[in-house]
Amino acid sequence: MVLANLDLEQLRSKVLAAYRADDPTLQRFREHARRLRGDVRPLRTYAVNAVSFVSADGGDNRLRLDPAAVELVRVVDSRGNQCALDAVPGTVTLEELEQRAVSGNPNVVMPLERLCSDLGKGLGDLSFIIRGLGQSGKSTGALRCYRDIVEWAVLYDLVANPSLQWGGDTILIRDGLLRTKSFKREVFPLIDQRLRDGVAAHAKRNVTLSVVGVAKQSAVLGRLAVALELEGTFHKPYPCYVRVPEDIEKECYNFDRTWLDTYETSEPDDDGRRLYQSLGRLFLVKFGDQSLDPVWPVDIAEWQVKEAEKILGQLTVDAQQGFPIPDYPMTIQRAHDFAKLTGLEVVILEDLLLEAMCENLTRDEADRLLRLKHLGRSLTALRYKEA
Repeated sequence: MVLANLDLEQLRSKVLAAYRADDPTLQRFREHARRLRGDVRPLRTYAVNAVSFVSADGGDNRLRLDPAAVELVRVVDSRGNQCALDAVPGTVTLEELEQRAVSGNPNVVMPLERLCSDLGKGLGDLSFIIRGLGQSGKSTGALRCYRDIVEWAVLYDLVANPSLQWGGDTILIRDGLLRTKSFKREVFPLIDQRLRDGVAAHAKRNVTLSVVGVAKQSAVLGRLAVALELEGTFHKPYPCYVRVPEDIEKECYNFDRTWLDTYETSEPDDDGRRLYQSLGRLFLVKFGDQSLDPVWPVDIAEWQVKEAEKILGQLTVDAQQGFPIPDYPMTIQRAHDFAKLTGLEVVILEDLLLEAMCENLTRDEADRLLRLKHLGRSLTALRYKEA
């Protein structure tokens, strides 16, 4: 064993010395936690119509039979409606992917087409990252970026599509915070403004549409977790929340302000433009009524922060029904259940990929490919499964 070969006393002294060097950081973060504790507010519940949408993880939607690989981009909402669907080859080029935003194309992704059309931009104009398609070491990140852009296009569609009318109080819940590095800094403000216009259009019909983002983790919660626990910041026997001050949030990130700035907090550049990549203001929220219930990072749209208590109270009703993750929005979990692919579904989709690969093969070649897929890998898997 490796542990048996270690000098534990020497290692202990080195770990303690290393920690003592970092102890001032913990003390500073404990002070942050005490500040937050003084601002924690209780939550009351409010009834609302909650809708979420989720794009299943890339690993759950990848079909592979080397060298062929297909990425499924699939966004489903909590009502079971498929909001967007695309199948992208691993060798896709930017020119090919841009056709997904062109009306009339057989591969068009409608929410993406609407977003690009309203902005007057092609897909390649939206992001620097997505331009890495076809470049060694950058294609994987570019496909992740495309998946994120499609998710934002679905949110845009749910808010700004004039043919989609919500009734009563409705809260749209994004699986993730309301900020992104996927869009250029000069593009994101255009999306932000149109989302604000969409919410305002609903308000004219006496419909309150709220936009929030909920994440399972964030840099802020990760950095503050130990300090929050030591100070008992959220050890309350009721649901509660606190807004994270900008200086505390800034200290938890190691990159520039574009992730933090919204329209309200950014400064115009020399051309009068505000460049930013966020439309949310961060809150830490405990939806449960027990002292040790989990705390989640929640972004509320900047222009709706004045209604934070009501919006979070609406979210509390949904979160307290959460299962299997307790006190986590049930609509996100329901959307994830609709979006994820089960083992049987993956097998069926892989068979579709195999069918496509066999299309231009001879009968003998197709038989070889079938043997490779159904016998070669299966026998290997069984051998080690039973070992």
